[in-house]
Amino acid sequence: MDKVDNNYLSYFHLHTPPFDEARDTTFFFESDDHLEALERLEYIVNDGNMNFGLLTGEVGSGKTLLRMVLEKRLAKNRFEIAVMENSFFPFEDIVYEVITQIQNASSQHFFLSESELPPRGDKYGLIRTLKKIMEIIHFQENRHFVLIMDEAQHLDTRDLDELKNLTNISSDGENLVTIVLVGQPELREKIRSLKQVDQRVSLRFHLNNLHYEDTKRYVQHRLKVAGHEDGNLASAEALEVLFRYTLGVPREINRACKLALEHAFALDRERLEADVIKTVLEDLERHRL
Repeated sequence: MDKVDNNYLSYFHLHTPPFDEARDTTFFFESDDHLEALERLEYIVNDGNMNFGLLTGEVGSGKTLLRMVLEKRLAKNRFEIAVMENSFFPFEDIVYEVITQIQNASSQHFFLSESELPPRGDKYGLIRTLKKIMEIIHFQENRHFVLIMDEAQHLDTRDLDELKNLTNISSDGENLVTIVLVGQPELREKIRSLKQVDQRVSLRFHLNNLHYEDTKRYVQHRLKVAGHEDGNLASAEALEVLFRYTLGVPREINRACKLALEHAFALDRERLEADVIKTVLEDLERHRL
C-alpha cells in the first residue's frame, strides 16, 4: 500500500480518528452491559416515579458516553433534562446551576430576571424556585424533569441527602423529578451509608469491562464508524494482545489503538499486527512507571 499523504487517516481509509477521547455518541458501542444499562435507565426515566437510578463503573468503562446517549434518546417534548457533568459542588450550587441550565435551554416560562434568581447561598429560595419550575414543567408542559449527576462519587454525603429531598416534591402521587447518579464504584458504598437515599434507589447497574469477543467487536465498530469498510484492521493475534493488556477497558483500548494506528502508519504496515500492538503497549507501560 502506498501512502497518499502524511496522514494515517487516509492511509487506512478513515475519515475521522476512530480512537480519540472526544465524546462522540456515534461511536457508542452496544455491548450487552452497555445496552442493558441504557435500557434500564430509559425505563426508570419513562416511569417517572422511581426516584433515583444508579449507574456505576470503573474509570474508563464508558459511563459518560452512555449518559450522553441517554440524553439524546429522551425526547425533548417529554422531558426537561439538566446535567451536572461533575459533582464537586455543594447542594446550593447544584440547584443554582440546574435552574440556570433550564432557564438557558427552555421556554420563556422559565425566564427569571437577575433580581428574581435567588443568590447561591439562599437554599430556601433556590429550592422554592426549582419547585416552581418543576411544577411548570409537569403541569403546564406535561413533561418530566430529569436531573443527571455525572462523577457523582464526588458528592458529599450531606449533599446526597439534600438531593434526596428533591424527590419529595410530588403532586397527586406523581414525582416531579427523576435523578440519575453516574459514578465510580465507591459511589455505591456512599449511598449504602445513607439509608434513606439507599431506599430510594430504584435501579442499580454496574458496567463491567468488555469481554474478549466484545473487545474485538468494539475495535471493529469504531473503525467502521470512522469510515473503514469492514473494521477488520487488526489481526486476531493483535486483538488477543490488546485484550490481555487492557482487560477490556474501553478507554485503555482507545489509547492503545490510537497509538498503534500511528505506529503502523509509520512502519508502512497495512494492518495492526501483534508486534505493533506489543511495541505500543510496552511503551505505555514504561511511561506508567
